[in-house]
Amino acid sequence: MSTRDESRHESRHDEITARIALRMQEVIAAAVLTNERIARMIGLNVVDFQTYGLLLRHGTPMTPGEVSAATALPSSTTTRVLDRLEAKGLVRREAAADDRRKVLVYAQPFDSAEVGRAYEQILTQMAQVHRGFTADELELVERYLGAIAAVG
Repeated sequence: MSTRDESRHESRHDEITARIALRMQEVIAAAVLTNERIARMIGLNVVDFQTYGLLLRHGTPMTPGEVSAATALPSSTTTRVLDRLEAKGLVRREAAADDRRKVLVYAQPFDSAEVGRAYEQILTQMAQVHRGFTADELELVERYLGAIAAVG
């Protein structure tokens, strides 16, 4: 590849990168606002709601320290978040069977028709968008989003 071709390639790459950055900002803003709205439906703030979601997605109990590390919240803030979630019945804390000094946080199932409808609507809209892409394109998007999530 000639220097001129390399320069053109870099210029196009930079242009596409800038467009992706703008789209990511739009997606993040929309997600934040949607999560804020859904959190309010169940009387939570968005940080508490996202922490609860993290615990649900993790699928197994976590220590408060693991929650703090995964959310990048200070341990004092994590404690207050877990206190509020526990007061709402969304998590429970128990001493670990193998080490009574260690506390494990368990996400409790939560069923809200209103929240379910909100997420169902989002998933339906996403499915409609996905129909406009091939499986190979969607796999590429999934790979890209996985790489971006790891940067976070």
